[in-house]
Amino acid sequence: MNRANIYPYLVSGLIDPEWEPITVPIGHGLYATLFEDTESDAGLVHAAVAPDTLKAAGLTPEEAHRIALDNLLRFADTDERLSIQMLGRPGEGVNFLLYSDHPRASACLRLPDLYEQARELLETDELCACVPQRESLVVLPKRDRAYREMLVAKLREIEADAHGPISFQLFDLSPAGVRPFAEPT
Repeated sequence: MNRANIYPYLVSGLIDPEWEPITVPIGHGLYATLFEDTESDAGLVHAAVAPDTLKAAGLTPEEAHRIALDNLLRFADTDERLSIQMLGRPGEGVNFLLYSDHPRASACLRLPDLYEQARELLETDELCACVPQRESLVVLPKRDRAYREMLVAKLREIEADAHGPISFQLFDLSPAGVRPFAEPT
């Protein structure tokens, strides 16, 4: 196992119940699991990292996830294949931040600096995120329920045929990290 090629990926549900000790629950039934990526002529080849692979490498799950997050942060900061775009402007009817065009895009939900970067670009402290599919992460201002519902409905329409669907559930972003978002009652 090449530690420089280990990345977290978000998956809906556990790959195998025996793998639960090496995953990180994110909420809404999503987990961060580890994959080893290898570049090939056909693109990235992803191989799930099994518990016995971690054990053979002498890594605890915590160490492996720390390495994976470090690799993801370096990737997000330097790899031009990941598209990070602002759609709309703060104060406009619709605006959000879109990470896309790479299989690791949804995993960017776990970036330690995601909240700060999004807060600065979206010009608000109140943020939510959604991971419709493996190749997209949407960070949006919380605004009000109608705005969130409108944007998620549009995402459902746009991403209806996406390869690798994950979830349209919202996550709350804050300086403390990521947690499942529940609409206030």
